Amino acid sequence: MFHSVTTRLIAWSLLLTGGVYLTTIGLSNRTGRRAAIAAAEREAAGDTDAAALEVEGTLSEVEESVAALARAVAELRPEPTALIGLVQRFTDDHRDMIDRYDVHLADAAPAAPPPWYRETLQRGTGAWTEPYLSPEVGGAAVMTWAMPIRGVSGAPEGVAAASLRLSFLSAAIRKVQLGQTGFALALSRRRVIVAHSSLDRVDALIDPLATLPPDLRAQVEPIVQRAESGESGFTAIPLNGRMFRLTMRPIGTTGGIVATGYAEDELLSDVSSLQRTQILLSASGLVLLAGAIVLISRRITGPLRGLAAGAGRLAMGDLDAALPSATSRDEVGALTDAFRNMRDSLKVYIRDLQQTTAAKERIEGEVEAARRIQADMLPPATAGGGAAGYELSAVLEPARAVGGDLFDHFEHEGRVFFLVGDVSGKGVPAALFMARTKTLFDGVATIEHDPGAVLATLNRSLCRQNEAGMFVTAVCGVLDPASGEVTFATAGHDPPVMVEAGGRCGPVDTEGGLVLGLLESGDYPVSRMRLEPGDALVMYTDGVSEAQDPEGQFFGAERVLAATRRDALAGAATITNGLLRDVKGFARGAPQSDDITILTMKRTRT
Repeated sequence: MFHSVTTRLIAWSLLLTGGVYLTTIGLSNRTGRRAAIAAAEREAAGDTDAAALEVEGTLSEVEESVAALARAVAELRPEPTALIGLVQRFTDDHRDMIDRYDVHLADAAPAAPPPWYRETLQRGTGAWTEPYLSPEVGGAAVMTWAMPIRGVSGAPEGVAAASLRLSFLSAAIRKVQLGQTGFALALSRRRVIVAHSSLDRVDALIDPLATLPPDLRAQVEPIVQRAESGESGFTAIPLNGRMFRLTMRPIGTTGGIVATGYAEDELLSDVSSLQRTQILLSASGLVLLAGAIVLISRRITGPLRGLAAGAGRLAMGDLDAALPSATSRDEVGALTDAFRNMRDSLKVYIRDLQQTTAAKERIEGEVEAARRIQADMLPPATAGGGAAGYELSAVLEPARAVGGDLFDHFEHEGRVFFLVGDVSGKGVPAALFMARTKTLFDGVATIEHDPGAVLATLNRSLCRQNEAGMFVTAVCGVLDPASGEVTFATAGHDPPVMVEAGGRCGPVDTEGGLVLGLLESGDYPVSRMRLEPGDALVMYTDGVSEAQDPEGQFFGAERVLAATRRDALAGAATITNGLLRDVKGFARGAPQSDDITILTMKRTRT
């Protein structure tokens, strides 16, 4: 299903766009919710403060009127009849909110004074009573403010009081209306309901939580608990299965509180409506976007499908397959042109590759033939034996298919002639120069029996027609097996290593001459020595001493001496092969940088 570019483009576009839409709606809803709650909190706080201020204003007015009555009584000290008239005038002046004023003097107190009288004298300060039902005013619910009347000495001489009808506070509370189901209420110090926005009057004041209707009790009980724990702020509480936001404020000196509640579902109704609208618009936008993506993707992927079919035929080797025309100048058109250019380039490349491969195969065949010819030009790798009085063992491993190293040996008139050489460079040029050197040696050595003269003649011959400036380093020698006498000369080559039968080993001290092939005036001194039975001479090219390991270290002359000393008592083949084995072990698989040639000449015991 998702193998199609069109399908993936639609799916990913809808997923990404839908994710952006959902994120935007979520952030918008969260922001709107916070803003709505903050606005409701400000409104609820303002209404609660207004209700609390109105209640406090009424209570302050009552407190001030009682204070004025107490001062009047303390200053005028009226007779009982005048006192009754004074109290009646205060009552008449505040009939709209005060049910009655009372004054009880200490020397004329009734036998059973009201509770607030005794409490005020004991307390010595003014205070509001808890709401109660007053029989003096027909059982109405009131709150009484009582304060002591102090004489000249400052001692309490009586109590003045005023009873405030709770219906007056209810009227102030009912002015607060938060939404359709919001509410406001006032609680006394002992958490008795003083007023409620949904009640015209409060009649039952003994135990409000026990006597209230269940729905009203479910509202009041959490508020009482939070008020007693000292909570404040715009607190969320569950009431009757709904969440309300609660705000509380203290009421003046009464110790009571005013609380307001706002239903969250009404508070967030605008936010919910906005969310539904956003979801509807987002869904519509996604549908339109999907349609647009289908149209656009088909216009884009149509040429791509044709291009893919042509590319498939190209992949199968059909380089003549037709490709769709580039109908646009956009990336798809550029891709079509690129495929067409690739097809044409592949045709040219394959034709050139076929020609190159044929030429390479021809060259490789010629090089292989040259390798075989070069190998056939070399003498046998072993010679001599016990009866011959000597053993000869040689090995040559070129760094490439053909190389420039050489070794040669032959017997002539009872003596053994041998040569080890190293041509400068590698590959075919070095191999051709090596063949020329060997051919010259075979011809010269049978005429010139002195190794120095042989090298001098080789040098003069090689200097002719050598515009490439190639040269040869060499060791040339002659062994008389009967006497063990060896004469040899060197041309820019490492001296042979003398391996004595007793185990001593070291390079032969000799004076060498210049390399062959550069200067015709070269002189090649001859060195003479005797090989005792069991002694051997080991000659090698610089491919041995300059062999490198993976870290770039050289095999060196010391390792050559160690290898030959180890096999001093063995035969010539063992010495040659042991040295070669040590060189390869030292290289540890590192590429061979130069040709390797080793020749060991050993005199045998007769």
